[in-house]
Amino acid sequence: MNYLDQLGVLALGTRLKKVSDMIMNDGIEMYKAAGLNFDPKWFPVFHLLSTQSPLGVVEISERLNISHPYVIKLVKELQKAGLVTNSTNAKDARKRSIELSAAGSKLLHSITPVWNDIHNTIDSLLRDSKNTLYSNLIELEKSFTEESFLHRVLTTRKQRLLDEVEIVSYEPSLKAYFKTLNIEWLEKYFTVEPIDIQVLSEPEKYIIEPGGAIVFAKVQGKVVGTCALKKKEGYGYELTKMAVTASSQGLQIGKKLGLAIISIAKAKKAELIFLESNRILTPAITLYNRLGFVEATTPWKSDYQRSNIYMELKL
Repeated sequence: MNYLDQLGVLALGTRLKKVSDMIMNDGIEMYKAAGLNFDPKWFPVFHLLSTQSPLGVVEISERLNISHPYVIKLVKELQKAGLVTNSTNAKDARKRSIELSAAGSKLLHSITPVWNDIHNTIDSLLRDSKNTLYSNLIELEKSFTEESFLHRVLTTRKQRLLDEVEIVSYEPSLKAYFKTLNIEWLEKYFTVEPIDIQVLSEPEKYIIEPGGAIVFAKVQGKVVGTCALKKKEGYGYELTKMAVTASSQGLQIGKKLGLAIISIAKAKKAELIFLESNRILTPAITLYNRLGFVEATTPWKSDYQRSNIYMELKL
């Protein structure tokens, strides 16, 4: 079996290029057989100019949906072959007027029957494949125009990374990670305050025993993140002490930690979750918004010097 067959859709780009190369290479031979000096890659620009001219580089680029540099390259090659003229626009000296030359117009007459042969041959092939190939390619191109292939793959990657993150509950053996992960984060962006040392050093006393919770994120068995739900008597629960180690940021870990904390709060019949943060932490604020938190008026003077934004999530 051809190894590309084993790769399946993973080799789609390779197979499309292979088919494209076959068509382009055979196209060169077809034109040679007809006694014509024509490169298949010139076809879109040459054909467009045969129906609409004169045109400028920008107009050609927009009509064919190909880049300006590539249009310029093709025009230069066509001009070198004597098939187009490229002159200053009579109405606007800043623009160029590109059109078929006398030799190009003469070639058009000779090359049109060859195009008809190509069209009829491909049309026959598509009928044999029930015309799904071409229509599927058009749909694929349309899909990539609406949302790029890169963006689609990155979205898939984000979901995979999210699925790979394991969330585990607090246990004494994980206590040290709660402190080291948060200290690493605090020292990167701010300074470690006395209240931080107090809570991070004795998480059971200040978070677990009063009715809160702590969770950790693991990737391939390694603890890479943590977050806590701290009970504030008579008010609600605070989402606090979220930290993800620098080497694992961008893997959707914060999102999964936040979702886990919200789930725990719901299980505790909480009506409100709040948090305090700093506006310079744009990615964190964006995450909180996506989790459903909205900015609100601070109901008290914060215990943290770094805090300048208060947010709430009503459950």
